[in-house]
Amino acid sequence: MKWALSDPTRFLYERAELDRLEKEVDWLVTNWRIDTDGTIEVDLDLTIHGRTYAGRMSYPDVFPNSPPYIRPRDTSERWTSHQYGAGGSLCLQWRADNWQTGVTGAILVQSAYDLLSNEQHPEQPVIVPSAHRLTEGQTMNGEEYRFVATNALLQNLAAIPLHSRLKLVTHTVLNRTATVMFVSKISVANDKIQEITDLPSGISSYFPLISLKRDGWVFKTAAVVPELTIVSVDDLLRILSDSGLCADNILVKEEDTDTYKEKTVVLLGSDLASLRVFSVVFGEQPVLREYQIIKSSDLDSRLPEEYDQLSKVRVGIVGLGSIGSKIAVSLARSGMRRFLLVDDDYLVPGNLVRHELSWAFVGVHKVDAVRDALSLVSAEMNIDVRSHRIAGQDSALNAAAALNDLAHCDLLIDATANPEVFLRMAAVARDSKIPLLWGELFSGGYGGLIARARPDIDPNPLAVRSAIHTHLATLPPAPFQQADEYDVEQERPLIAYDSDVGSIATSLTRFAIDAALRRNPSQFPHPVYLIGLRQEWIFTQPFDTRPIDARGEGWDEEVAPLVEEDRLAAAKVLLDLYKEVQYAEPDSTS
Repeated sequence: MKWALSDPTRFLYERAELDRLEKEVDWLVTNWRIDTDGTIEVDLDLTIHGRTYAGRMSYPDVFPNSPPYIRPRDTSERWTSHQYGAGGSLCLQWRADNWQTGVTGAILVQSAYDLLSNEQHPEQPVIVPSAHRLTEGQTMNGEEYRFVATNALLQNLAAIPLHSRLKLVTHTVLNRTATVMFVSKISVANDKIQEITDLPSGISSYFPLISLKRDGWVFKTAAVVPELTIVSVDDLLRILSDSGLCADNILVKEEDTDTYKEKTVVLLGSDLASLRVFSVVFGEQPVLREYQIIKSSDLDSRLPEEYDQLSKVRVGIVGLGSIGSKIAVSLARSGMRRFLLVDDDYLVPGNLVRHELSWAFVGVHKVDAVRDALSLVSAEMNIDVRSHRIAGQDSALNAAAALNDLAHCDLLIDATANPEVFLRMAAVARDSKIPLLWGELFSGGYGGLIARARPDIDPNPLAVRSAIHTHLATLPPAPFQQADEYDVEQERPLIAYDSDVGSIATSLTRFAIDAALRRNPSQFPHPVYLIGLRQEWIFTQPFDTRPIDARGEGWDEEVAPLVEEDRLAAAKVLLDLYKEVQYAEPDSTS
Protein backbone atom coordinates (compact mmCIF):
# COMPACT_ATOMS: atom_id res chain seq x y z
CA MET A 1 0.00 0.00 0.00
CA LYS A 2 3.01 2.25 0.59
CA TRP A 3 3.56 2.92 -3.10
CA ALA A 4 -0.07 3.93 -3.69
CA LEU A 5 0.01 6.47 -0.86
CA SER A 6 3.30 7.96 -2.02
CA ASP A 7 2.25 8.05 -5.70
CA PRO A 8 -1.57 8.22 -5.84
CA THR A 9 -1.53 9.40 -9.46
CA ARG A 10 0.19 6.18 -10.55
CA PHE A 11 -2.22 4.10 -8.44
CA LEU A 12 -5.26 5.66 -10.08
CA TYR A 13 -3.64 5.21 -13.51
CA GLU A 14 -3.10 1.50 -12.79
CA ARG A 15 -6.78 1.09 -11.90
CA ALA A 16 -7.93 3.01 -14.95
CA GLU A 17 -5.77 0.97 -17.33
CA LEU A 18 -6.99 -2.33 -15.92
CA ASP A 19 -10.62 -1.14 -16.01
CA ARG A 20 -10.12 -0.15 -19.65
CA LEU A 21 -8.75 -3.57 -20.54
CA GLU A 22 -11.61 -5.34 -18.77
CA LYS A 23 -14.17 -3.34 -20.78
CA GLU A 24 -12.40 -3.97 -24.11
CA VAL A 25 -12.16 -7.78 -23.82
CA ASP A 26 -14.58 -10.57 -22.91
CA TRP A 27 -12.10 -12.86 -21.12
CA LEU A 28 -11.24 -10.79 -18.05
CA VAL A 29 -12.98 -10.14 -14.71
CA THR A 30 -11.09 -8.21 -12.01
CA ASN A 31 -11.54 -7.44 -8.33
CA TRP A 32 -9.20 -5.14 -6.45
CA ARG A 33 -8.39 -5.99 -2.83
CA ILE A 34 -5.90 -5.35 -0.04
CA ASP A 35 -4.28 -8.34 1.64
CA THR A 36 -4.01 -8.56 5.41
CA ASP A 37 -0.35 -7.52 5.20
CA GLY A 38 -1.27 -4.36 3.27
CA THR A 39 -0.33 -5.60 -0.22
CA ILE A 40 -2.52 -4.24 -3.01
CA GLU A 41 -3.79 -7.14 -5.13
CA VAL A 42 -6.13 -7.78 -8.02
CA ASP A 43 -8.06 -11.04 -8.35
CA LEU A 44 -8.11 -12.07 -12.01
CA ASP A 45 -10.49 -14.49 -13.70
CA LEU A 46 -9.11 -15.27 -17.17
CA THR A 47 -11.46 -17.28 -19.39
CA ILE A 48 -9.33 -19.01 -22.02
CA HIS A 49 -10.54 -21.78 -24.34
CA GLY A 50 -13.47 -22.55 -22.07
CA ARG A 51 -11.42 -22.74 -18.87
CA THR A 52 -11.31 -20.08 -16.17
CA TYR A 53 -7.84 -19.42 -14.71
CA ALA A 54 -8.29 -17.95 -11.22
CA GLY A 55 -5.23 -15.81 -10.66
CA ARG A 56 -4.03 -12.94 -8.54
CA MET A 57 -1.77 -10.00 -9.41
CA SER A 58 0.13 -8.49 -6.48
CA TYR A 59 1.82 -5.09 -6.44
CA PRO A 60 5.02 -5.07 -4.33
CA ASP A 61 5.69 -2.19 -1.95
CA VAL A 62 8.63 -1.12 -4.16
CA PHE A 63 6.42 -0.78 -7.28
CA PRO A 64 7.10 0.65 -9.87
CA ASN A 65 10.80 -0.18 -9.29
CA SER A 66 9.87 -3.87 -9.37
CA PRO A 67 7.14 -5.57 -11.45
CA PRO A 68 3.81 -6.90 -10.17
CA TYR A 69 3.58 -10.68 -10.23
CA ILE A 70 0.73 -12.93 -11.36
CA ARG A 71 0.16 -16.40 -9.91
CA PRO A 72 -2.73 -18.87 -9.35
CA ARG A 73 -4.96 -18.19 -6.37
CA ASP A 74 -4.85 -21.92 -5.72
CA THR A 75 -1.24 -22.43 -4.63
CA SER A 76 -1.27 -26.07 -5.80
CA GLU A 77 -1.91 -25.20 -9.46
CA ARG A 78 0.67 -25.05 -12.22
CA TRP A 79 -0.67 -23.50 -15.43
CA THR A 80 2.39 -23.42 -17.65
CA SER A 81 6.06 -24.37 -17.92
CA HIS A 82 6.73 -20.60 -17.82
CA GLN A 83 6.06 -20.59 -14.08
CA TYR A 84 8.21 -20.71 -10.94
CA GLY A 85 6.84 -24.01 -9.62
CA ALA A 86 3.34 -24.95 -8.48
CA GLY A 87 1.51 -21.87 -7.24
CA GLY A 88 4.45 -19.72 -8.29
CA SER A 89 4.41 -16.55 -10.36
CA LEU A 90 4.30 -16.61 -14.15
CA CYS A 91 7.41 -15.77 -16.16
CA LEU A 92 5.97 -13.15 -18.52
CA GLN A 93 7.21 -10.80 -21.21
CA TRP A 94 8.14 -8.19 -18.60
CA ARG A 95 10.23 -9.57 -15.75
CA ALA A 96 12.72 -8.48 -13.12
CA ASP A 97 15.61 -8.58 -15.62
CA ASN A 98 13.98 -6.35 -18.27
CA TRP A 99 11.47 -4.36 -16.20
CA GLN A 100 10.68 -0.77 -17.10
CA THR A 101 8.79 1.47 -14.71
CA GLY A 102 6.36 2.59 -17.43
CA VAL A 103 4.90 -0.91 -17.84
CA THR A 104 1.47 -1.28 -16.22
CA GLY A 105 -0.28 -4.17 -14.55
CA ALA A 106 -2.76 -4.21 -17.45
CA ILE A 107 0.10 -4.96 -19.85
CA LEU A 108 1.17 -7.87 -17.64
CA VAL A 109 -2.39 -9.25 -17.58
CA GLN A 110 -2.49 -9.10 -21.39
CA SER A 111 0.86 -10.89 -21.49
CA ALA A 112 -0.48 -13.63 -19.19
CA TYR A 113 -3.51 -14.08 -21.45
CA ASP A 114 -1.34 -14.29 -24.59
CA LEU A 115 0.90 -16.90 -22.97
CA LEU A 116 -1.91 -19.17 -21.78
CA SER A 117 -4.03 -18.70 -24.91
CA ASN A 118 -1.22 -19.83 -27.19
CA GLU A 119 0.26 -22.53 -25.00
CA GLN A 120 -3.07 -24.08 -23.94
CA HIS A 121 -4.83 -24.01 -27.33
CA PRO A 122 -6.91 -27.23 -27.53
CA GLU A 123 -6.28 -27.80 -31.26
CA GLN A 124 -3.12 -25.96 -32.21
CA PRO A 125 -1.00 -25.41 -29.10
CA VAL A 126 2.02 -23.21 -29.68
CA ILE A 127 5.35 -23.70 -27.96
CA VAL A 128 5.98 -20.25 -26.58
CA PRO A 129 9.68 -19.26 -26.64
CA SER A 130 10.95 -19.35 -23.10
CA ALA A 131 12.72 -16.62 -21.22
CA HIS A 132 12.50 -18.80 -18.14
CA ARG A 133 16.21 -19.39 -17.61
CA LEU A 134 17.75 -20.34 -14.30
CA THR A 135 21.38 -20.36 -13.23
CA GLU A 136 22.98 -23.50 -11.84
CA GLY A 137 22.69 -22.01 -8.39
CA GLN A 138 18.95 -21.45 -8.80
CA THR A 139 18.33 -25.02 -10.01
CA MET A 140 20.20 -26.36 -6.99
CA ASN A 141 17.83 -24.58 -4.58
CA GLY A 142 15.82 -27.13 -2.64
CA GLU A 143 18.28 -29.98 -3.35
CA GLU A 144 19.49 -30.97 0.11
CA TYR A 145 21.75 -33.87 -0.85
CA ARG A 146 24.76 -32.85 -2.91
CA PHE A 147 27.90 -34.65 -4.06
CA VAL A 148 31.07 -32.71 -4.91
CA ALA A 149 33.15 -34.40 -7.60
CA THR A 150 36.61 -32.86 -7.35
CA ASN A 151 38.97 -32.74 -10.31
CA ALA A 152 41.24 -35.40 -8.82
CA LEU A 153 38.27 -37.70 -8.23
CA LEU A 154 37.04 -37.27 -11.80
CA GLN A 155 40.53 -38.11 -13.08
CA ASN A 156 40.55 -41.28 -10.98
CA LEU A 157 37.09 -42.28 -12.19
CA ALA A 158 37.99 -41.68 -15.84
CA ALA A 159 41.01 -43.97 -15.48
CA ILE A 160 39.00 -46.91 -14.14
CA PRO A 161 38.54 -49.65 -16.77
CA LEU A 162 35.04 -50.75 -17.68
CA HIS A 163 33.51 -53.63 -15.75
CA SER A 164 35.26 -52.68 -12.52
CA ARG A 165 34.30 -52.69 -8.84
CA LEU A 166 36.45 -50.60 -6.48
CA LYS A 167 36.26 -49.58 -2.83
CA LEU A 168 35.91 -45.97 -1.74
CA VAL A 169 35.58 -43.90 1.42
CA THR A 170 33.33 -40.85 1.65
CA HIS A 171 32.84 -38.06 4.15
CA THR A 172 29.60 -36.16 4.51
CA VAL A 173 29.47 -32.63 5.87
CA LEU A 174 26.16 -31.57 7.40
CA ASN A 175 25.49 -27.91 6.69
CA ARG A 176 22.32 -26.16 7.75
CA THR A 177 20.75 -26.23 4.28
CA ALA A 178 22.72 -28.93 2.49
CA THR A 179 24.16 -32.39 3.11
CA VAL A 180 27.35 -32.47 1.03
CA MET A 181 29.33 -35.63 0.31
CA PHE A 182 32.99 -35.89 -0.74
CA VAL A 183 35.10 -38.92 -1.73
CA SER A 184 38.28 -38.91 0.36
CA LYS A 185 39.81 -42.27 -0.68
CA ILE A 186 39.46 -44.68 -3.60
CA SER A 187 41.06 -48.02 -4.38
CA VAL A 188 43.29 -48.62 -7.38
CA ALA A 189 45.08 -51.74 -8.60
CA ASN A 190 45.29 -54.63 -6.13
CA ASP A 191 42.70 -52.90 -3.90
CA LYS A 192 45.32 -50.45 -2.67
CA ILE A 193 43.50 -47.45 -1.21
CA GLN A 194 44.79 -43.96 -2.04
CA GLU A 195 43.89 -40.43 -1.02
CA ILE A 196 42.02 -38.02 -3.29
CA THR A 197 44.79 -35.48 -3.66
CA ASP A 198 42.77 -32.26 -4.03
CA LEU A 199 40.52 -32.79 -0.97
CA PRO A 200 41.79 -30.97 2.13
CA SER A 201 42.40 -33.14 5.15
CA GLY A 202 40.02 -31.04 7.25
CA ILE A 203 37.07 -32.39 5.28
CA SER A 204 37.77 -35.96 6.41
CA SER A 205 38.14 -35.17 10.13
CA TYR A 206 35.31 -34.83 12.60
CA PHE A 207 36.54 -31.45 13.82
CA PRO A 208 36.23 -28.60 13.06
CA LEU A 209 33.33 -30.00 11.02
CA ILE A 210 30.80 -32.68 11.73
CA SER A 211 32.08 -34.95 9.00
CA LEU A 212 30.53 -38.44 8.86
CA LYS A 213 32.63 -41.27 7.43
CA ARG A 214 31.07 -43.96 5.24
CA ASP A 215 32.48 -46.69 3.00
CA GLY A 216 31.12 -47.83 -0.32
CA TRP A 217 31.85 -48.88 -3.87
CA VAL A 218 32.45 -47.58 -7.35
CA PHE A 219 30.89 -49.62 -10.17
CA LYS A 220 31.89 -48.89 -13.73
CA THR A 221 29.93 -50.59 -16.50
CA ALA A 222 28.77 -49.75 -20.01
CA ALA A 223 25.20 -50.46 -18.84
CA VAL A 224 25.14 -47.14 -16.98
CA VAL A 225 23.90 -44.37 -19.28
CA PRO A 226 22.58 -40.88 -18.34
CA GLU A 227 18.92 -41.72 -19.08
CA LEU A 228 18.91 -44.88 -16.93
CA THR A 229 16.00 -44.98 -14.43
CA ILE A 230 17.14 -45.86 -10.90
CA VAL A 231 14.68 -45.07 -8.12
CA SER A 232 14.99 -47.99 -5.70
CA VAL A 233 17.54 -50.38 -4.20
CA ASP A 234 16.01 -53.16 -6.33
CA ASP A 235 16.68 -51.13 -9.50
CA LEU A 236 20.30 -50.68 -8.44
CA LEU A 237 20.89 -54.35 -7.61
CA ARG A 238 19.26 -55.49 -10.85
CA ILE A 239 21.49 -53.27 -13.00
CA LEU A 240 24.63 -54.52 -11.24
CA SER A 241 23.52 -58.13 -11.49
CA ASP A 242 22.72 -57.84 -15.20
CA SER A 243 26.19 -56.35 -15.70
CA GLY A 244 27.84 -59.29 -13.95
CA LEU A 245 29.16 -57.13 -11.09
CA CYS A 246 29.11 -58.41 -7.54
CA ALA A 247 26.83 -56.38 -5.28
CA ASP A 248 27.05 -58.57 -2.18
CA ASN A 249 28.51 -55.86 0.03
CA ILE A 250 25.86 -53.21 -0.61
CA LEU A 251 23.16 -54.62 1.70
CA VAL A 252 24.99 -55.31 4.93
CA LYS A 253 23.29 -55.39 8.33
CA GLU A 254 24.73 -54.07 11.55
CA GLU A 255 26.01 -56.80 13.83
CA ASP A 256 23.26 -58.43 15.91
CA THR A 257 20.58 -56.10 14.46
CA ASP A 258 18.09 -55.98 11.61
CA THR A 259 19.30 -52.52 10.59
CA TYR A 260 21.17 -52.03 7.34
CA LYS A 261 24.43 -50.10 7.26
CA GLU A 262 24.57 -46.92 5.23
CA LYS A 263 26.64 -47.37 2.08
CA THR A 264 27.76 -45.09 -0.76
CA VAL A 265 27.38 -46.33 -4.35
CA VAL A 266 28.98 -44.50 -7.26
CA LEU A 267 27.87 -45.62 -10.73
CA LEU A 268 29.78 -44.72 -13.86
CA GLY A 269 29.41 -45.66 -17.53
CA SER A 270 31.83 -45.24 -20.40
CA ASP A 271 32.21 -41.47 -19.74
CA LEU A 272 31.85 -38.98 -16.90
CA ALA A 273 28.50 -37.68 -18.23
CA SER A 274 26.88 -40.86 -16.87
CA LEU A 275 28.10 -40.33 -13.28
CA ARG A 276 25.42 -41.11 -10.63
CA VAL A 277 25.86 -41.12 -6.85
CA PHE A 278 23.60 -42.85 -4.34
CA SER A 279 23.51 -43.79 -0.71
CA VAL A 280 21.72 -46.81 0.69
CA VAL A 281 20.15 -45.25 3.77
CA PHE A 282 20.40 -47.22 6.98
CA GLY A 283 17.26 -48.61 8.61
CA GLU A 284 15.18 -51.77 8.80
CA GLN A 285 14.31 -51.37 5.12
CA PRO A 286 16.98 -50.17 2.69
CA VAL A 287 16.12 -46.88 0.96
CA LEU A 288 17.96 -45.41 -2.01
CA ARG A 289 18.82 -41.69 -1.98
CA GLU A 290 20.38 -39.97 -5.00
CA TYR A 291 22.75 -37.01 -4.68
CA GLN A 292 22.91 -34.00 -6.99
CA ILE A 293 26.39 -33.78 -8.46
CA ILE A 294 28.46 -30.62 -8.30
CA LYS A 295 31.56 -30.78 -10.47
CA SER A 296 34.63 -28.75 -9.74
CA SER A 297 35.37 -25.60 -11.70
CA ASP A 298 38.85 -24.72 -12.92
CA LEU A 299 38.51 -21.65 -13.00
CA ASP A 300 34.79 -6.65 20.75
CA SER A 301 37.17 -5.50 23.31
CA ARG A 302 39.89 -4.90 20.85
CA LEU A 303 37.81 -2.32 18.97
CA PRO A 304 37.31 1.41 19.59
CA GLU A 305 34.27 2.31 21.70
CA GLU A 306 32.49 3.93 18.77
CA TYR A 307 32.29 0.59 17.02
CA ASP A 308 29.64 -0.52 19.52
CA GLN A 309 27.30 1.58 17.41
CA LEU A 310 27.82 -0.76 14.49
CA SER A 311 25.81 -3.53 16.18
CA LYS A 312 22.65 -1.50 15.51
CA VAL A 313 23.36 -1.03 11.79
CA ARG A 314 21.69 -3.38 9.30
CA VAL A 315 23.83 -3.77 6.20
CA GLY A 316 22.61 -5.25 2.92
CA ILE A 317 25.36 -6.85 0.80
CA VAL A 318 24.53 -7.95 -2.75
CA GLY A 319 27.13 -10.28 -4.28
CA LEU A 320 28.95 -12.72 -1.98
CA GLY A 321 31.91 -13.44 -4.24
CA SER A 322 35.53 -12.71 -3.37
CA ILE A 323 35.02 -9.03 -2.49
CA GLY A 324 31.56 -9.35 -0.92
CA SER A 325 32.49 -12.30 1.29
CA LYS A 326 35.58 -10.51 2.65
CA ILE A 327 33.61 -7.36 3.37
CA ALA A 328 30.90 -9.33 5.20
CA VAL A 329 33.36 -11.17 7.45
CA SER A 330 35.40 -8.02 8.11
CA LEU A 331 32.30 -6.00 9.03
CA ALA A 332 31.21 -8.77 11.40
CA ARG A 333 34.62 -8.73 13.07
CA SER A 334 34.36 -4.92 13.30
CA GLY A 335 31.17 -5.08 15.32
CA MET A 336 28.30 -5.33 12.83
CA ARG A 337 25.70 -7.90 13.84
CA ARG A 338 22.77 -7.35 11.46
CA PHE A 339 23.12 -8.51 7.86
CA LEU A 340 21.06 -9.08 4.73
CA LEU A 341 22.99 -11.24 2.25
CA VAL A 342 21.83 -11.54 -1.39
CA ASP A 343 23.34 -13.83 -4.04
CA ASP A 344 22.05 -16.81 -6.07
CA ASP A 345 25.31 -18.70 -6.65
CA TYR A 346 26.97 -21.57 -4.78
CA LEU A 347 30.63 -22.06 -3.88
CA VAL A 348 32.84 -24.28 -6.08
CA PRO A 349 36.51 -25.25 -5.56
CA GLY A 350 37.70 -22.76 -8.20
CA ASN A 351 36.30 -19.87 -6.12
CA LEU A 352 38.63 -20.62 -3.22
CA VAL A 353 41.72 -18.88 -4.61
CA ARG A 354 40.19 -15.54 -3.60
CA HIS A 355 36.98 -16.25 -1.65
CA GLU A 356 36.92 -15.65 2.10
CA LEU A 357 35.57 -19.13 2.84
CA SER A 358 37.10 -22.58 2.59
CA TRP A 359 36.52 -26.16 1.48
CA ALA A 360 34.16 -26.57 4.39
CA PHE A 361 31.51 -24.72 2.39
CA VAL A 362 32.08 -26.03 -1.16
CA GLY A 363 28.76 -27.05 -2.66
CA VAL A 364 26.78 -24.67 -0.44
CA HIS A 365 25.00 -21.52 -1.67
CA LYS A 366 27.17 -18.50 -0.93
CA VAL A 367 24.52 -16.70 1.13
CA ASP A 368 24.11 -19.76 3.37
CA ALA A 369 27.87 -20.33 3.61
CA VAL A 370 28.69 -16.72 4.49
CA ARG A 371 25.82 -16.68 6.98
CA ASP A 372 27.24 -19.74 8.74
CA ALA A 373 30.73 -18.23 8.72
CA LEU A 374 29.38 -15.01 10.23
CA SER A 375 27.46 -16.96 12.87
CA LEU A 376 30.81 -18.21 14.20
CA VAL A 377 32.02 -14.66 14.86
CA SER A 378 29.47 -13.71 17.49
CA ALA A 379 26.47 -15.22 19.24
CA GLU A 380 24.47 -12.04 18.65
CA MET A 381 24.35 -12.32 14.88
CA ASN A 382 21.05 -11.54 13.14
CA ILE A 383 21.45 -12.62 9.53
CA ASP A 384 18.84 -12.75 6.76
CA VAL A 385 19.65 -14.39 3.46
CA ARG A 386 18.05 -14.33 0.02
CA SER A 387 19.28 -16.75 -2.62
CA HIS A 388 18.16 -14.39 -5.35
CA ARG A 389 19.60 -12.82 -8.45
CA ILE A 390 19.02 -9.07 -8.53
CA ALA A 391 18.01 -7.96 -12.05
CA GLY A 392 18.16 -11.57 -13.23
CA GLN A 393 15.81 -14.32 -14.37
CA ASP A 394 13.86 -14.97 -11.21
CA SER A 395 10.36 -14.83 -9.86
CA ALA A 396 8.89 -11.34 -9.70
CA LEU A 397 7.75 -12.24 -6.18
CA ASN A 398 11.34 -12.99 -5.16
CA ALA A 399 12.59 -9.85 -6.89
CA ALA A 400 10.09 -7.66 -5.09
CA ALA A 401 10.81 -9.29 -1.75
CA ALA A 402 14.56 -8.83 -2.15
CA LEU A 403 14.29 -5.15 -3.13
CA ASN A 404 11.81 -4.52 -0.34
CA ASP A 405 14.16 -6.14 2.17
CA LEU A 406 17.08 -4.06 0.91
CA ALA A 407 14.95 -0.95 1.37
CA HIS A 408 14.83 -1.75 5.13
CA CYS A 409 18.62 -1.71 5.56
CA ASP A 410 20.67 1.15 6.99
CA LEU A 411 23.56 0.67 4.57
CA LEU A 412 23.81 -0.95 1.12
CA ILE A 413 26.90 -2.46 -0.52
CA ASP A 414 26.97 -3.54 -4.16
CA ALA A 415 29.82 -6.04 -4.58
CA THR A 416 28.72 -7.36 -8.00
CA ALA A 417 30.38 -5.01 -10.49
CA ASN A 418 27.19 -5.51 -12.49
CA PRO A 419 25.67 -2.33 -14.01
CA GLU A 420 22.11 -3.71 -14.02
CA VAL A 421 22.35 -4.62 -10.35
CA PHE A 422 23.77 -1.16 -9.61
CA LEU A 423 20.79 0.54 -11.24
CA ARG A 424 18.33 -1.43 -9.06
CA MET A 425 20.27 -0.75 -5.89
CA ALA A 426 20.68 2.91 -6.79
CA ALA A 427 16.89 3.16 -7.17
CA VAL A 428 16.33 1.51 -3.77
CA ALA A 429 18.97 3.74 -2.14
CA ARG A 430 17.49 6.91 -3.60
CA ASP A 431 13.87 6.04 -2.83
CA SER A 432 14.65 5.04 0.77
CA LYS A 433 17.49 7.51 1.43
CA ILE A 434 20.05 4.81 2.26
CA PRO A 435 23.83 5.19 1.79
CA LEU A 436 25.10 3.05 -1.10
CA LEU A 437 28.70 1.89 -1.51
CA TRP A 438 30.28 -0.11 -4.31
CA GLY A 439 33.72 -1.21 -5.38
CA GLU A 440 35.55 -2.98 -8.20
CA LEU A 441 38.85 -4.72 -8.69
CA PHE A 442 40.66 -4.01 -11.97
CA SER A 443 41.36 -7.23 -13.86
CA GLY A 444 45.07 -7.91 -13.51
CA GLY A 445 45.00 -6.94 -9.85
CA TYR A 446 46.96 -3.70 -10.10
CA GLY A 447 44.22 -1.53 -8.62
CA GLY A 448 40.57 -0.82 -8.14
CA LEU A 449 38.05 1.78 -7.14
CA ILE A 450 35.71 2.37 -4.21
CA ALA A 451 32.74 4.73 -4.25
CA ARG A 452 29.93 5.88 -2.02
CA ALA A 453 26.80 8.00 -2.13
CA ARG A 454 25.38 9.27 1.18
CA PRO A 455 21.94 10.92 1.23
CA ASP A 456 22.06 14.70 1.20
CA ILE A 457 25.87 14.71 1.68
CA ASP A 458 27.20 13.22 -1.55
CA PRO A 459 25.55 13.42 -4.97
CA ASN A 460 23.03 10.65 -5.66
CA PRO A 461 24.45 7.25 -6.81
CA LEU A 462 23.84 7.82 -10.53
CA ALA A 463 25.47 11.24 -10.34
CA VAL A 464 28.52 9.73 -8.60
CA ARG A 465 28.80 7.06 -11.27
CA SER A 466 28.50 9.67 -13.98
CA ALA A 467 31.29 11.68 -12.34
CA ILE A 468 33.48 8.57 -12.36
CA HIS A 469 32.95 8.02 -16.09
CA THR A 470 33.57 11.71 -16.82
CA HIS A 471 36.84 11.63 -14.88
CA LEU A 472 38.03 8.39 -16.49
CA ALA A 473 37.47 9.94 -19.91
CA THR A 474 40.15 12.55 -19.09
CA LEU A 475 42.76 9.89 -18.25
CA PRO A 476 44.93 7.73 -20.50
CA PRO A 477 43.16 4.58 -21.74
CA ALA A 478 42.96 2.10 -18.89
CA PRO A 479 44.53 -1.34 -19.45
CA PHE A 480 41.86 -3.02 -17.38
CA GLN A 481 38.49 -4.58 -17.64
CA GLN A 482 36.32 -4.52 -14.58
CA ALA A 483 36.11 -7.89 -12.87
CA ASP A 484 32.59 -9.30 -13.11
CA GLU A 485 32.18 -12.40 -10.98
CA TYR A 486 28.53 -12.00 -10.07
CA ASP A 487 26.99 -12.46 -13.51
CA VAL A 488 27.90 -16.03 -14.34
CA GLU A 489 26.71 -15.80 -17.95
CA GLN A 490 29.17 -12.97 -18.66
CA GLU A 491 32.00 -14.06 -16.41
CA ARG A 492 35.56 -13.34 -17.51
CA PRO A 493 38.64 -14.92 -15.96
CA LEU A 494 40.03 -12.66 -13.23
CA ILE A 495 43.81 -12.74 -12.91
CA ALA A 496 44.64 -11.43 -9.46
CA TYR A 497 45.95 -12.54 -6.10
CA ASP A 498 43.79 -12.90 -3.03
CA SER A 499 45.79 -10.05 -1.52
CA ASP A 500 44.76 -7.77 -4.41
CA VAL A 501 41.10 -8.55 -3.79
CA GLY A 502 41.66 -8.18 -0.07
CA SER A 503 43.18 -4.71 -0.45
CA ILE A 504 40.16 -3.35 -2.32
CA ALA A 505 37.74 -5.18 -0.01
CA THR A 506 39.52 -3.76 3.04
CA SER A 507 39.37 -0.21 1.65
CA LEU A 508 35.68 -0.58 0.86
CA THR A 509 35.08 -1.99 4.35
CA ARG A 510 36.72 1.07 5.96
CA PHE A 511 34.57 3.23 3.65
CA ALA A 512 31.47 1.34 4.84
CA ILE A 513 32.32 1.67 8.53
CA ASP A 514 32.81 5.42 8.12
CA ALA A 515 29.43 5.74 6.40
CA ALA A 516 27.69 3.48 8.93
CA LEU A 517 28.98 5.56 11.84
CA ARG A 518 27.91 8.78 10.05
CA ARG A 519 31.19 10.43 10.98
CA ASN A 520 31.15 14.18 10.59
CA PRO A 521 33.51 15.07 9.18
CA SER A 522 34.16 11.85 7.35
CA GLN A 523 37.63 10.33 7.43
CA PHE A 524 37.29 10.18 3.64
CA PRO A 525 36.55 13.64 2.20
CA HIS A 526 35.88 12.39 -1.34
CA PRO A 527 33.13 9.99 -2.46
CA VAL A 528 35.38 8.11 -4.95
CA TYR A 529 38.95 6.84 -4.81
CA LEU A 530 41.07 5.11 -7.43
CA ILE A 531 43.49 2.84 -5.56
CA GLY A 532 46.73 1.60 -7.12
CA LEU A 533 48.35 -1.57 -5.89
CA ARG A 534 51.40 -1.33 -8.16
CA GLN A 535 53.03 1.18 -10.52
CA GLU A 536 50.83 1.03 -13.61
CA TRP A 537 48.42 3.20 -15.62
CA ILE A 538 48.08 6.50 -13.70
CA PHE A 539 49.59 5.13 -10.49
CA THR A 540 53.14 6.37 -9.98
CA GLN A 541 53.81 4.22 -6.93
CA PRO A 542 52.34 1.17 -5.22
CA PHE A 543 49.44 2.18 -2.95
CA ASP A 544 49.02 5.41 -4.91
CA THR A 545 45.50 6.72 -4.20
CA ARG A 546 43.71 9.20 -6.47
CA PRO A 547 40.50 10.88 -5.28
CA ILE A 548 37.66 11.88 -7.59
CA ASP A 549 35.70 14.97 -6.58
CA ALA A 550 32.23 13.86 -7.66
CA ARG A 551 29.68 16.55 -8.30
CA GLY A 552 26.14 16.34 -9.53
CA GLU A 553 22.47 16.14 -8.63
CA GLY A 554 21.25 15.72 -5.10
CA TRP A 555 18.96 13.02 -3.77
CA ASP A 556 15.59 14.72 -4.12
CA GLU A 557 14.00 13.97 -7.48
CA GLU A 558 11.81 16.52 -9.15
CA VAL A 559 8.30 15.15 -9.09
CA ALA A 560 5.10 16.43 -10.49
CA PRO A 561 3.05 18.40 -7.98
CA LEU A 562 0.69 16.22 -6.01
CA VAL A 563 -2.84 16.59 -7.30
CA GLU A 564 -5.09 16.87 -4.28
CA GLU A 565 -8.03 15.32 -6.13
CA ASP A 566 -5.88 12.27 -6.98
CA ARG A 567 -4.74 11.92 -3.39
CA LEU A 568 -8.28 12.00 -2.06
CA ALA A 569 -9.57 9.63 -4.75
CA ALA A 570 -6.77 7.13 -4.12
CA ALA A 571 -7.32 7.30 -0.36
CA LYS A 572 -11.05 6.61 -0.84
CA VAL A 573 -10.42 3.59 -3.07
CA LEU A 574 -7.82 2.18 -0.65
CA LEU A 575 -10.16 2.69 2.30
CA ASP A 576 -12.95 0.84 0.48
CA LEU A 577 -10.60 -2.03 -0.36
CA TYR A 578 -9.41 -2.17 3.24
CA LYS A 579 -12.99 -2.37 4.50
CA GLU A 580 -13.62 -5.28 2.14
CA VAL A 581 -10.72 -7.14 3.75
CA GLN A 582 -12.18 -6.66 7.21
CA TYR A 583 -15.52 -8.18 6.32
CA ALA A 584 -14.61 -10.66 3.60
CA GLU A 585 -14.73 -14.39 4.14
CA PRO A 586 -11.28 -16.10 4.15
CA ASP A 587 -10.10 -17.20 0.69
CA SER A 588 -10.09 -21.02 0.70
CA THR A 589 -7.73 -21.19 -2.25
CA SER A 590 -4.95 -19.09 -0.71
